[in-house]
Amino acid sequence: MTPRTARLLAAAALLWLCAAVSLALQNWIGDLTVYGKDIEAQRAALHQAILDNRPPGGKTWAEWGALSVQKRVGVVYLAEAVRKVSGLRIGAVYKLLDTAFLMLSLLALFAYLRRWVPQTMALVGLLYFSAVLPLTYLFQLFHPWDRPQLLLWILLLGLIADRRLGLLALGLGISVFVKFDTVLLPALYFAVHVQRQGRGRLLAETALLATVVVGASVILGQLFGDAAEASRFSLAGVAAQLAANWSKLQQMKLGYPPLLVHGLPMALALFGWRGQPRFVGVALLSGVFMSLIHVALTNYEEVRAHMMVLVLTMPAALVAARRLLERNVAGAADGR
Repeated sequence: MTPRTARLLAAAALLWLCAAVSLALQNWIGDLTVYGKDIEAQRAALHQAILDNRPPGGKTWAEWGALSVQKRVGVVYLAEAVRKVSGLRIGAVYKLLDTAFLMLSLLALFAYLRRWVPQTMALVGLLYFSAVLPLTYLFQLFHPWDRPQLLLWILLLGLIADRRLGLLALGLGISVFVKFDTVLLPALYFAVHVQRQGRGRLLAETALLATVVVGASVILGQLFGDAAEASRFSLAGVAAQLAANWSKLQQMKLGYPPLLVHGLPMALALFGWRGQPRFVGVALLSGVFMSLIHVALTNYEEVRAHMMVLVLTMPAALVAARRLLERNVAGAADGR
């Protein structure tokens, strides 16, 4: 077998794996949860409400438990455009888009991890990520932006590592209209590259990226804002959210989804954080910071909303795991 043939077979196997994971999850778990027929009318109502910028049923966004979702218009507008062109019902469009973005995210994740670890360890990371994905189908009714935003996070992190400023600025602008949690990425860009020469240039680049995300956020706030959102960022709002998350942890115990998703990678990453490549270490610290934000401001058991934390911490976890394995092999060889 020639090297070219081996590479083609490996690529085909990776495609097959990602397709199998995506289709299995979407058809066997998705159809029993977020794509269930019993909630299709509610999902369609929320889709139309975001298009109209008006909460359904005369309720407020807060009463729907959907504060800020009215600003996540990117995927909703994309789905509406696909519906008009294809003639498919909106539920089928969302499932189609979700499946495509999920598969692309898995492929992008493997390529992203491959930057920092060998193929075998990158595959371990991909399989771990796939194993915890079923938990992302729980505790939700209508969150079609999570898969597209996951893909955007992975691509944007790659662009940060490569310092591709133009594409990064474009991607950041798009991502804010999908879901605005990427507003912190200009700071990550600065932290990754600050040790290099030309800090004046870096400051200018970071300012440009910050202008893009702040400008996009301001536009969203002006067009789709809700006055009740401010309550989430008050001391009372944070205290109430922390209490709710603590109650959920006590209720679910070892079944608590964030513990199952982030526990092992975070422990490995923090255990082996010394000597990590610059990007890997900064990404790990960013993941810890993002976790604290989600604990304070969101229903933390909804792991679908913070899978980007796993993307941020996994390179450090895999680098640490590889070192542990190599030391174990070396120790076993010395003991012979």
